[in-house]
Amino acid sequence: MYRLMLSDLDETLLVNHHVPDFNIEAIKKARAKGLKFVPATGRAYNMILDILKEIGTYDQADEYSICFNGGLIIENKNNRILNFKGLSFENAKLLFEKARNYDVCILVFTLDMCYIYNANDDEVKRKTDQKAPFVVVDDYNFEIFKDKQIAKILYQKKDMGYLKMIAHELNKFTKDQIAVSYSSNRYLEFNALGVNKGYGLKWLADYLGIDLKETIAIGDNYNDVEMIKTAALGICVACGDSEIKESAQYVTKSDYYQGAVKEVIEKFVLEEK
Repeated sequence: MYRLMLSDLDETLLVNHHVPDFNIEAIKKARAKGLKFVPATGRAYNMILDILKEIGTYDQADEYSICFNGGLIIENKNNRILNFKGLSFENAKLLFEKARNYDVCILVFTLDMCYIYNANDDEVKRKTDQKAPFVVVDDYNFEIFKDKQIAKILYQKKDMGYLKMIAHELNKFTKDQIAVSYSSNRYLEFNALGVNKGYGLKWLADYLGIDLKETIAIGDNYNDVEMIKTAALGICVACGDSEIKESAQYVTKSDYYQGAVKEVIEKFVLEEK
């Protein structure tokens, strides 16, 4: 029996930034059967509160969320931080300065705010739709973050080839120093070394006393690969790239907007035909 299921949000659980009714109903049945259902996202915690309300775990004791790609693990009751692993100021400043050499929008996430530099209308709209607390900043003075906890930095551009080129050029700076991943076909993400959703899965399973053999993880993008590999049952959504599918043990027949999460819950948790 599976006791813990991690689910990515965008292009996995959500449709238009909300949990569709068919996924809500499946999650409700799975939780009644004893499954702990945990969002695992690159988003900040304050960006997923409405999602937690939709799945019924908002402000609930013994319910959890994994944010910032595993950099932040929270018990939902009173937003209690269990574990945080962010970027050092030095590494974050390096990434910030390097970004100015490229045609990208820069997003700096602290625990409670997203700071957007070289903002574009599309990204501002996306953050508005996601209900993210954010500010658009024109002054490129990174010293304002000297005393803040920096969760991660993103470069945003809707050109994955360009982002992969940047990652290749920065490899000499990031190798063995910073965790690098991609998401939503628009982000190059930088976390503290060792931070990924697989790390978050291991940490939470150990905290809850759950064997990894009792875990499921589902996602669709490159920042989901480590949790897909770490879980006993790693699943890729139908829309995922071939590289992500190759890391999974099961690929859903349904796409995210058709109920990929529902399919997984019914097949492997509820065991409904």
